[in-house]
Amino acid sequence: MATALRAARRLPLAVTGASLAFTRSAFVAKRPNYAQPNWLGVGLAFGTSAALWALLFKQHNEDIMEYERRKQESHHKCTGCS
Repeated sequence: MATALRAARRLPLAVTGASLAFTRSAFVAKRPNYAQPNWLGVGLAFGTSAALWALLFKQHNEDIMEYERRKQESHHKCTGCS
């Protein structure tokens, strides 16, 4: 019983300590400066997008080549090959 009372007394402290972790601090939160964009972030965003598009086109071309190869194999009716 005594341990349950001690745990019940500590519970509000644990809840208030956890809620403080999600509050915004004036030292961390600042207004965005639109006069000076974050060029590193912009470059990473566009670079990642370009790399993904290049990978997509490369994979598409490989898939088309594999499709054409398999289509040619299916039309091959030679009895000496198998």
